[in-house]
Amino acid sequence: MDAADALVGDYYRQEAGKIAAWLARLLGPSRLDLIEDAVQDAFGTALVRWPLDGMPARPGAWLATAARNKALDRLKHASRSSPFDEQAAWRLGFCDPAEVGRLDDTLALMFVACDPALDPDEQVMLTLKTVCGFDVGEIARAYLSTADAVIQRLVRAKRKIRERGLRFEIPDGDQLAERLPVLVQAIYLLFNGGYTAGAGEALIEPLLCAEALRLTDLLTQHRVTGGNGEVHALAALMCFHHARAATRVGEAGELILLAEQARENWDQALIARGFGHLRRAMSSTKLTALHAEAGIASVHAAAPRFAETDWAALSHHYALLEELKPTPVVRLNAAIAVAYAEGAAAGLVRLDELGATARLHRYPPYHAARGDLLQRLGRHDEARGAFGRALDCPLNRAERDHLLKRQQACAADGC
Repeated sequence: MDAADALVGDYYRQEAGKIAAWLARLLGPSRLDLIEDAVQDAFGTALVRWPLDGMPARPGAWLATAARNKALDRLKHASRSSPFDEQAAWRLGFCDPAEVGRLDDTLALMFVACDPALDPDEQVMLTLKTVCGFDVGEIARAYLSTADAVIQRLVRAKRKIRERGLRFEIPDGDQLAERLPVLVQAIYLLFNGGYTAGAGEALIEPLLCAEALRLTDLLTQHRVTGGNGEVHALAALMCFHHARAATRVGEAGELILLAEQARENWDQALIARGFGHLRRAMSSTKLTALHAEAGIASVHAAAPRFAETDWAALSHHYALLEELKPTPVVRLNAAIAVAYAEGAAAGLVRLDELGATARLHRYPPYHAARGDLLQRLGRHDEARGAFGRALDCPLNRAERDHLLKRQQACAADGC
């Protein structure tokens, strides 16, 4: 990639979603395909023109104008097979590129992408494509999928948007109460997908985490959603987790567990932001699972050393979380907290109670946790078997290398 390609690529990440949201306000969400094509055409033109003509004084406005003109051309071209949409063309012809980047536009497009009619994967993929400016290849890598499969998902999502005749708006009242949790969950899934990448080389996909943080910031800043406790709980949770992202991976890409991380290198400014969001979240009259998860993350963020973790506070937060979100994964993490608060034997009892849960059979953290507790109890043969079962599950490279070392250490201890 040469310098011009890199420069345009940087602007694509910064501006594509804003321009798409601006055009969606003018043309409606039913024309997302036309809008995305127009935005792509504008950036393609920039790749050709900027190296020859030089960087425009206002690159964002240049790109928005180019995208508007491309959209107008496409509307006119489409009129050959269907009646010309004069009202849409008029709006495009007189729209002001200075309006690009309005918070309302981006938030309205997020609500379109995360309509409850769409499947969760469709919501996240459409958000990545339309709001965040990710290309199909990047989304496919994040989902460990193929470009064709992602395209099919996006086509289905856009068809549902057209069939439902979704309006480009920020809902209010009961509609906001119904749809905001769906949007929050989509961003939560986006962050989780980046924070622990699936099979492959990287442990963390920083771009996914950064986009999730950016979208949550938009929610916290808007007059309609900024007072919602769950939104601030999500922001707090992501701030606490992302503050230690740089310490989770060593120089060779190896996994570094929480107990071994260099806490002096955690991002203290991000942690402070997290506590600010947590205070606002806790002023809400309704507690959600995200409140409990943010509380758990805050306990880890506040501990100066792993040995000084307030396990009693963690147990309190996990008890609340198990009430609000009684999933196998939550119960697994609660069992690990019990192992630190009450001892490895107590934690292992909790883990073994989960042994019949089908969802955990192919979930590596479950088997890894059992291996850890068994090894701490001196049951090395069983520990080695548990680590082996974890290695049979889908893993990224950093996780696989870590588990192999744990298995080898178990053998060295006398298996």
